[in-house]
Amino acid sequence: MSLDLRERISGCWAGKCLGGAIGMPFEGVPYRPNLTPESIRLRQDVPNDDLEMQLIWLTGLRERGLDLDAAAFGDLWRRHIPAGCDEYSIAIRNLRHGVNPPVSGWLDNCFADGMGATIRSEIWAAVFAGRPDAAMHFAELDASVDHWRDGVWGEIFMAAAECRAFTTGELIPSLEFGRAQLPDDCRLARTLDAVFELHRAGVEAGEAGSRIRETFYHYNFTDCVTNLAFICHALLWGNGEFLPSVLSAVNLGRDADCTGASVGAFLGILLGRGGLPADLLERLNDRLSLSPYVERVPGVPRTLTETVDETLRLHETLCPKLPAVPYPAYAPYRPDGSEPAICRSRWLVADPAECDTEALERELRKSGRCPERLKHRIIETGQLQFDLSPFARDANTLELFTFLQVRGTPPDPVMVSATADVGLTLWFDGEMQCNHHSRLPSLPSFHRAEGGAAFTRHFRDGERRLVRLRLQYCLPPLRACLMFGDPANNHLDEITLEI
Repeated sequence: MSLDLRERISGCWAGKCLGGAIGMPFEGVPYRPNLTPESIRLRQDVPNDDLEMQLIWLTGLRERGLDLDAAAFGDLWRRHIPAGCDEYSIAIRNLRHGVNPPVSGWLDNCFADGMGATIRSEIWAAVFAGRPDAAMHFAELDASVDHWRDGVWGEIFMAAAECRAFTTGELIPSLEFGRAQLPDDCRLARTLDAVFELHRAGVEAGEAGSRIRETFYHYNFTDCVTNLAFICHALLWGNGEFLPSVLSAVNLGRDADCTGASVGAFLGILLGRGGLPADLLERLNDRLSLSPYVERVPGVPRTLTETVDETLRLHETLCPKLPAVPYPAYAPYRPDGSEPAICRSRWLVADPAECDTEALERELRKSGRCPERLKHRIIETGQLQFDLSPFARDANTLELFTFLQVRGTPPDPVMVSATADVGLTLWFDGEMQCNHHSRLPSLPSFHRAEGGAAFTRHFRDGERRLVRLRLQYCLPPLRACLMFGDPANNHLDEITLEI
């Protein structure tokens, strides 16, 4: 059946909303949800960054047109996106310190391969339907603000595949077209190749899903490579059926709202709004649930109907103005050593097997500075996650000391996140703050802090406290992190760590 572009765009946004809402209750779960059509619970009053950031990009396209370049994306973030989690938080911190894209997506970014950009691909595929080079170009600019390498390739892959689907209505050729845009040596390309090969080999859907989940499972539930493997599995084995495909993605777990939303959008492009389940469409509000910061953006669409109208209008306005020469392919940013160190800190690293760390703590609290005899054990780092691998050996214990200094008036309360690749115990001035031994890899975040814990503290201007961080059973590679933020997950500059 031949569908016009409006019908496909309408299906795309409706499918995005439905798939995201179906998966929302299972975002981040480590298990397989086993959701059935009868157990679906749709909530349409929950803002979803899978869609709402793309509404801001619509306003950017309206303002700047084809001049929406890297600097303009940075400006959109600074003006309209005040807070966020994980890679969004890192990008906001970098932009606030004058670090612009693409460096902002690389610098200090533990979530450079996250799903945060992959979920923003549909706008470029729809506005530039028929010109996949343009869709990939703007996807690259978008993703490079808060991602790097595979995190950018993820959005490029989806934008290319969806752009082809808008014009051909074909599922597998569109996915294969998206894969062809990736370099063979990136992690995403190798993973997608393995998924496609399982499908070509005729492996049964359940068995293929189990193999994919076991082989490509990642400790970060937002890892885009893992979740794109789930998305492609759902699309390849879903036979073009909307609800079975969405449930297949959600039931693999991990970033289930994002995988459900992406599968829903892809099938909405192929099927059009009229091809989506009528009973689900009846439960879909036209009025969008948006975060307050999105609602404040001038001219942002407030309904699905407005979003479809604006997407189609921009397609009709901008596509005729595209240059005849194709846009160049993505080349990942290559660090050259000139990048700034925003979160510089200094730590004294002590080994209890070599010195009396209890006596050392008393000495540090009394003198307020590192003893001369131990100054060679001070490390200085300019990264949130600092590397302690040179000190880790034979499952030893490490004791790290520094002084927490408050300069200025921090928010109240302050979010504290302490994470490490091993078990940790943290004290401020001898008072235990957390004791965490999950042994999960360090993933520094204010709202989930895997490999550690996040908690709140009250600090005042001028406060100075001795920090003691004990790490147990240390083996290389070894990373640790102590960071401070506000309740909206923004990193703070008012608190420093130095000795």
